[in-house]
This record gives sequence, structure tokens and C-alpha cells, in this order.
Amino acid sequence: MAIFQLLYMAEDEHDCGSYEEGVDELFDEDAYVVLTDTETGEDYSFIMADTFSHNGEEYCVLVDPAESDEDEMSLFFMKFVVGDDGEEVLVGLDDEEDERVYEAYQTLLDEECDEEDGELEED
Repeated sequence: MAIFQLLYMAEDEHDCGSYEEGVDELFDEDAYVVLTDTETGEDYSFIMADTFSHNGEEYCVLVDPAESDEDEMSLFFMKFVVGDDGEEVLVGLDDEEDERVYEAYQTLLDEECDEEDGELEED
């Protein structure tokens, strides 16, 4: 299981300028994060699209800023944990947990959509 240190970065620091319009245009500058693999030291840039709770755990939804099609974005789920040094880190999920978290996130999105539809009907 890979553990990643979470580092935030401003929009002008991320390297997405070479991409034409894509998911990069959907998120503000605070959404960009750099994950550093604690085992290899390698950095990975992502957009933190959402955070949510499931079964008492905190998760985030990451999107690759290189993805150009909003309708076919790959979502990556990771869990927030407190590392040995007290710093907040993200931990990759095994396949089984990833599937459970994906299903929980889909349910959450469906519920939010239903609530919005209900509010529109009341107006």
C-alpha cells in the first residue's frame, strides 16, 4: 500500500499549460495538489475534485489534470490518514475498498442530484 504525502500548490505552479481546454478549466487553483510517494520520492500532480466521508473515514476524489474530456474523467479515490509524524497523508486503496468507496461516492452524488431536483420543483 503506497502512502503519499499531500502537498498543495497554486495554479501557476502546476504543469498543465500545455493542455488545451480540459478538466483544468473546471477547478479553481486551490484544487491542485502534488502527491509525493513516500517510498520512491516521485511526485504526481492531481486535481482534488471532491472530499467526502464514508463509514467514519475521510476520502478524496482525484482527477488527472491531463484528462481532456469532462464526461470521461478517471476518478482516483484515496483515504486521508494521519501519518507517523502527525502530518496528514493520503493512502491508496486496495481493489475491494476502492470499489466500495466508488459505490458510496456514486450513491452520494445520486442523493445530491435528487435533493437538487427536489429544490427545483419547489421553486
